[in-house]
Amino acid sequence: MQVWLRDDNTYQLEFRDGTAAEHYQTRTIFQERVIAALNGWAEGRPEWKDAFQM
Repeated sequence: MQVWLRDDNTYQLEFRDGTAAEHYQTRTIFQERVIAALNGWAEGRPEWKDAFQM
């Protein structure tokens, strides 16, 4: 997983779920969602994805 704070002050989250063909990204303006996603991903909780459309 990686996060990029874009010039328009949105956060772009990207992650791979296996192969390169399974590379996903989403954007949000909410820092709290980014923090929760990173923590959930690091802890192996699959529900971190529920807050996003991928």
